[in-house]
Amino acid sequence: MPSPRKLLPYVLAELQARESWKSRDYEAAKTQAARAAAQALEADDRSAWWNMVYLQAECLRDEGTIPECMELARRLTEDRLSHEFPSLAARAYTLLAISQQGLGRLPEAVTAATIAAEAIAGDSEYVYLHVEAQRALIAALAESRLLDDAWTQSLLLESLLTELVDEDTAGKAYWVIGNVAFLSGRLHEGGHYHDLAAERLSPSRDVDLWARFNRASAVMRLEAELADPATLRCIERAELATEVVGGSRRDLLEMSFARAHWHYLTGDMPTAISILGPLCAESGILAAQTAAEATFLLGKSLLAQGEKPDAIQRFEDAAALFDDAAASERSAQVRAFAASVSAPVQPPVHTPDAGRP
Repeated sequence: MPSPRKLLPYVLAELQARESWKSRDYEAAKTQAARAAAQALEADDRSAWWNMVYLQAECLRDEGTIPECMELARRLTEDRLSHEFPSLAARAYTLLAISQQGLGRLPEAVTAATIAAEAIAGDSEYVYLHVEAQRALIAALAESRLLDDAWTQSLLLESLLTELVDEDTAGKAYWVIGNVAFLSGRLHEGGHYHDLAAERLSPSRDVDLWARFNRASAVMRLEAELADPATLRCIERAELATEVVGGSRRDLLEMSFARAHWHYLTGDMPTAISILGPLCAESGILAAQTAAEATFLLGKSLLAQGEKPDAIQRFEDAAALFDDAAASERSAQVRAFAASVSAPVQPPVHTPDAGRP
């Protein structure tokens, strides 16, 4: 390896940035990547500049600073290099889709992920980028509850998982396919694909990824109302792994939501409410769709406790959040549920006994 003194300044800064990113020191990685990007521009190395801006956006994504991540990703999609090289376009549009989904901009996320997938579809050299783009597309479709489309794209993703794809990449792909299966009522397939994911993902390789997978698997099982030992194991593994690596505030809130949902399904409404109340007060940290689901669950928990006026208000808040996430179908479902709860109980109609005078 060349001596650091012989490396160009921006190359050295790039190496430092990547090392910081690997160790999850995102603040240092952002600073070093920004320095490397500026120095690369001075050296007229546009490719190095692109990669360092992309790394800054990845750091922002990983630390949960999603609006800034989205703006950098959008900047990269508009750069001339992204127009010249399909692989760069796919990377930029995939990151843009992920950040848009994180902000609840689901139709935009679907569009961006579709552009990413189409940029490199059919080129075996870019199968990894195609897998990443498909994952982003499927996640956005699933969160939009466009489940038929999400399942079609899931089957396409599965066809990409040949022996050329490493275990981590395959594990992440099976993870998202399992999510769609659960959401679309294919509970057996959901468990099957999540089992395939668990076989390929390893806490010894990436404990943070292991935490996120178990949290997501728990959420899918909970949405399918599977309050079984397998679901509880997912929650406990995710909590333990999150404690080990230290998650972002958003990670911790999502973990709390999963635990609250478990208590709701097992009938422990006071505990569910005690978790969901503070969680919903910080809902701005969450994606709009997740905040909406948490608020809806709080409303249902309050209703089960007989606190109907507070529950109705939470249903209205949840419907508005679903509107913000452009999840119109889910919003309509919540409003219909609220209307059924609000409807006055009709007194029984007494028909006079015809045998009486």
